[in-house]
Amino acid sequence: DLGALPALSDEEIMKRLTSLRGVGSWTAKMYLLFVLGREDVLPFEDAAFMQSFRWLCGLKAPSRQTVIRRCNKWKPYSSVAARYLYRALDMGMTRTPLMLPAP
Repeated sequence: DLGALPALSDEEIMKRLTSLRGVGSWTAKMYLLFVLGREDVLPFEDAAFMQSFRWLCGLKAPSRQTVIRRCNKWKPYSSVAARYLYRALDMGMTRTPLMLPAP
């Protein structure tokens, strides 16, 4: 029952959706992020997100734990940061090195 999902926690939605045949963590997170508009979804399974994350952090092949640890500072708005990273990719910004100002 998709109509009942908005009242559930992110964890419960992930559990229910991934219990369905053919629905994995990526699909469930995309549903949380783009359909339900949840604010704290970190889609580290998504190749586009990871491409932008690597660009942002200057990392070649970060582990899942590294991504989670580095993105922890975005909580409870991980979805907002993810959407900005998707937008940077869509705009072609990730094709050139990120040049941050010196601290």
